[in-house]
This record gives sequence, C-alpha cells and structure tokens, in this order.
Amino acid sequence: MRTGDRPNAESSVLTYRTEFPGHSLRSRLLDIAIRLTVKSTNFLWSLFPHLPWPYHLVDRLIPPLPVPSGLARSSISLPNCTAELTTPAGHDNGKIVVYLHGGAFLFGGRKLHRQMTGRFADELHAQVLAVDYRKLPRATVADALEDSVAGYRYALQQAGRPEDVVLMGDSAGGYLALMTAVEIRRRGMPVPAAIVVMAPLTDWDMTAKMAAPTARTCAVFPQRASTRLLAVAERAAGGQALESPAHCDLTGLPPTLVQVSDSELLYPDAVLIADRLREHGVPCELQVWHRQVHVFQAAASIVPEAAAAVDRISEFLAGWATAEPAQHSA
Repeated sequence: MRTGDRPNAESSVLTYRTEFPGHSLRSRLLDIAIRLTVKSTNFLWSLFPHLPWPYHLVDRLIPPLPVPSGLARSSISLPNCTAELTTPAGHDNGKIVVYLHGGAFLFGGRKLHRQMTGRFADELHAQVLAVDYRKLPRATVADALEDSVAGYRYALQQAGRPEDVVLMGDSAGGYLALMTAVEIRRRGMPVPAAIVVMAPLTDWDMTAKMAAPTARTCAVFPQRASTRLLAVAERAAGGQALESPAHCDLTGLPPTLVQVSDSELLYPDAVLIADRLREHGVPCELQVWHRQVHVFQAAASIVPEAAAAVDRISEFLAGWATAEPAQHSA
C-alpha cells in the first residue's frame, strides 16, 4: 500500500511510516499554553486522582473554536448514553463517521471536539456521530466500549452497509475505536470501511511509555499521570482485566490510519499498534508529526500542522467519501 492509496485500494499489505515537519511558531505557542494550563492541571490530578474532580465541567470551560458553517446538529439517544449527529448541508451520500472523543475516559464530549468533527463532516461531506460514552470513575472502560459499539450499530443501521461507515477516535477515543472494531468482529458484525486514530492508547501496560523519552517531552501528561489513570480504571473495573488493542487478535480489521506526534506520551503506543496491525495483515499507515502537542489535530483552525494532519485524514478517506452511496430499499 503506497502513500496516497485509499482505504478501498487493492494492494499488498504493508505498514508504512511517513514523517512530517513541525514546530511552527503557532505550534510552539500552543505547546507553551498547554504546558502552563493543561499539564499543570493534570499534574495536580495525578497527585490526588481519587478526589471528586468536576470532570463534567471541563467540556464547558473550553473556549469555542471556529467551525464550518452550514452544519446541522441533532441529539441521538443510544441505549445508555447520548450522541450528537453533525450533518453538513446537502448531505446525500449516506456516509457516517463514528467519532469517539478523547479525555482519558474521564472528561470530554461534544463541545471540546466540535471544531474537529465539524471539519470532518464538511470536508468528507459525511455525517459525524460523536458518541458521548459513559466515563470513569462512575462507569468502566468496558461501559464506554459498549456505548461505542452501540454508536457503531446505530451508524450501521442508518448507513445501510458497513462500507459507508468509518470509525475514528483520538487518545482514549482511539483506544475505543480500535477496541470497537475488535469487539464487533468478535460479535460477528461487519467491520467498517476504515479506522482513523490519533495518538491512541493501545497498551494498558505503562512500562514502555514510562521508559520512553516521550514521557518527559509530552506537553499534556506528566509521567505519573499514566499510572494514575491505570489505577483509576482498574479500580472502576473492580478487578476485571483491562484489555489492550495491541494484544488482541487484529486479523480482519479494515485499513487503518494512525497519526501521532513524536514528542507525546502515547507515541510508543501508536508505533506499537502500527506494528501489530502489520503482523495481523492489516493495511496501515503511520503518520508521525514532529514536536506537536497531544491530539494537536483539535487545533486545526489555528495551527498549520494540525490543519495539514486533518487534510491527510481527509485524503486517506477520499476514496471512501466519494464511493457510490448505498441503495436503500423502500
């Protein structure tokens, strides 16, 4: 599979890595701002992770970023959570992106990721279903996965065929996108056309992440945050094992795009899952961006590297977005 091939291209199975320059002035300013605010807050959280932090307020405190015009948003009820469906003007191709947001399984939701989901809806001319899955510490990671599967099932029912559905997620949401693909295959459901993950968590074993140089260069997470998150997730699970995508059978998953920065905590996880996908015969592209903050793609409206990364995602999915729409029976 060559750079630029589409998810439905027929080619030999290769994992390939593409590197991109970074460190523009705007990305450096964003790095400083994130270190002074988000990383400082995450450090405090890592000291007292079991305090009753107001996680639900985080999404409301994020300042709004510009979103494309002409988008319609509606609330969707799933069995155990809600989701927001973003529809671009004139949408008629039947395509749906199931978006699973990041936030360490603790916070995040509609507002924090609206700029990015809106941009994907506009560029791909596809609907985007953002699943507001249940979160730690009141729910478990397994609950979040079940909600993600429910979101995929809804998208599949609406689209009519798996070729019209894409799974996408960032950070914790990247974990959920990969595990959703694994879980639906286990249940005998059809897999989607493609998967796109940005800086995904793929291994609950924190050893490699803690030992890597990126544990010290990450602008978002202090080193101890990963082990504290593991402890919170394990406590919520009540002794139930946490499953890692990197240690699952990935055979049969669709073509996958992995994007990551080479200076963030989850860089080792992105490389690991790309290698594991290759081992299981899954076409995968690993795109590595230089010196960007964690999930820098969310700043696509203000940082040039982020805009370029989002454009690369759109290029990866271009063949899917322009494919013949599904024919629904009356």
